[in-house]
Amino acid sequence: MTQPAVTFDHVSKHYRGTRAYRSLRDDITGLLRPAPAPVAVEAITDVSLEISPGESLGIMGLNGAGKTTLLKLMCRIAYPSAGRITINGRIGALIEVGTGMHPELSGRENVRLYGRIMGLSRNEIARRFDEIVEFAGVGDAIDRQIKQYSSGMQLRLGFSIAAHLEPDIFVVDEAISVGDAGFQERCVERMTQLSHEGRTLIFVSHDLDAIETLCERGVVLKSGRLAGDGPAHEIVGAYFDEVSFARPAAMERSEIGGGGFSLIQVGVVDHVGTAILEVPADQPTRIRLRYRADRRIPGTSFTIGLSAGAGRCFVLASMLGTGEMHDVESGEGVIDCVFDDLPLNPRTYEIWGSVRGAAGYGDIIDWQRMSSFKVVRSEPERKGAVMVAMRVPVRFPHHWEVPSR
Repeated sequence: MTQPAVTFDHVSKHYRGTRAYRSLRDDITGLLRPAPAPVAVEAITDVSLEISPGESLGIMGLNGAGKTTLLKLMCRIAYPSAGRITINGRIGALIEVGTGMHPELSGRENVRLYGRIMGLSRNEIARRFDEIVEFAGVGDAIDRQIKQYSSGMQLRLGFSIAAHLEPDIFVVDEAISVGDAGFQERCVERMTQLSHEGRTLIFVSHDLDAIETLCERGVVLKSGRLAGDGPAHEIVGAYFDEVSFARPAAMERSEIGGGGFSLIQVGVVDHVGTAILEVPADQPTRIRLRYRADRRIPGTSFTIGLSAGAGRCFVLASMLGTGEMHDVESGEGVIDCVFDDLPLNPRTYEIWGSVRGAAGYGDIIDWQRMSSFKVVRSEPERKGAVMVAMRVPVRFPHHWEVPSR
């Protein structure tokens, strides 16, 4: 029977907490009564997990969930407070920029040192050396000390060393996100190649698309505990849904703008103009901007964008593009942006916007996040791969055809 590549058997990791800052008065009074013991920080709690040889596993979770601690325990950078970890095979790891490299040694010397630690002979290291340097793209800098490298160069060399010395188990943390887009693409290609070669891949990332692409299995950590385990496409979809809906919608914020013009309310309203926080899926969406002006502003243009996060708008509605203008009168007023057909998937969306005046007025309100709202299911949830499709914010009607010959 084949042994698991990695086994976690009821593993816990607790770090000793720090004591609070004490003044001289506290030190003096502390002579009369002992200070309270520091509280332990529970990074990982009672995690049991088996990873089979050749399996590709993606680990997800919010910041502080214990993902990096789990990898450090796996690589024996740290040791468990309780439980047992069993590793079968050589581990190549990139957990942080510069992992496994000595800053005083040159890149060439670090390749040799890492290879020997991995148990490879000099001839085996020499055979892979040119490929490592070419992938890392460090050129003549290979003979410079690592401490003279930029963080990007350290990352490229560290990943290349770990990925090309034929590890049985390849462990990668979010560190590759430090690299440029081209290098990230090459990293994904290399990890895919290692997975196809039958090597065990363990990948931690906030990039759910990368996890779904690279991994056949996914696990979720929540507050140091295992909260989900299953096929990657199912776990990614469920996790994305949970994270998206954990972010609350907000109808309005404090006034936006100033200097004679401000938006006093931005949000979604229903067909009779009542403010709402949630919109049923597959329904028209009406976004209302209520403003206050100290004077008349002719030829004003409003722009609205919808974002699924990080400010990247997938829908943009702008008066500038259609040539429409709105003459703002002194006092309070309202203008609505109505999307008649906007097939949004259930999740939380951000409303971005800006206001621009006619010639001579310029930008009245700069482009910025103004509010948010939720789209909720209007019908019972369907099972299967629909969960994965929910990560794409907008659904466009389509169908598949097999042309007749």
